Amino acid sequence: MMQSELMDVKRILVVDDEAKMRRLLELSLKNMGHEVVQAEDGEAALAAFDAGPFDLVLTDLRMPRMDGLELLQAVRARGVDVPVIVLT
Repeated sequence: MMQSELMDVKRILVVDDEAKMRRLLELSLKNMGHEVVQAEDGEAALAAFDAGPFDLVLTDLRMPRMDGLELLQAVRARGVDVPVIVLT
């Protein structure tokens, strides 16, 4: 049995203002068998987050318009218990 068959596929929101970093994370996570949605900043991430459920949010700390900590607070304010990892 393959490793991907043993783990559950997760839906992951990747948030970073640098397109190359988003793409790198997306490729790595997709290679592990996960579904990935990208957002270029916190405001776009919240729109994506509100549109559908996610199992994990990976976000950059420093971004224009809404940074990673503000995004974390906004996700928590929605009452959804999803892990959020803030990358620097």
